[in-house]
Amino acid sequence: MTYSAPLILQRRGRPQKGVRVNGKNFSGSGTFYDVEVGSGSCGDYDSSADLVVAVNKAQMANGPNPNNNPTCQKTVYITGNMGSTSARVVDTCPSCAKGALDMSPKVFELVCGNLAIGVCTINWNFT
Repeated sequence: MTYSAPLILQRRGRPQKGVRVNGKNFSGSGTFYDVEVGSGSCGDYDSSADLVVAVNKAQMANGPNPNNNPTCQKTVYITGNMGSTSARVVDTCPSCAKGALDMSPKVFELVCGNLAIGVCTINWNFT
């Protein structure tokens, strides 16, 4: 029998030890972007207050129609220096390195802290 601890959706401060999520772990840079500039590669319109992310181009692996990408709408669990949260995949970050996520301002604040820092190291996985 496999036991999984409950997933904490938003948490400020240190990530809780023992939280288990499914999937391979990735690490890289966490940045933020203007989510409200238009629809993302998944075809969604979101706001800066939404818990959404853009996955780097290499891991997003868009086909001829990115709206049909099976990665769209998946949930990722992200941990940074300030805390952890879950977010929904809605876009592709063409300039991000493999392992990186571009986050909505709300996600960035929860995971990394003040927007003024611009970038932080994150760990994440698909849940």
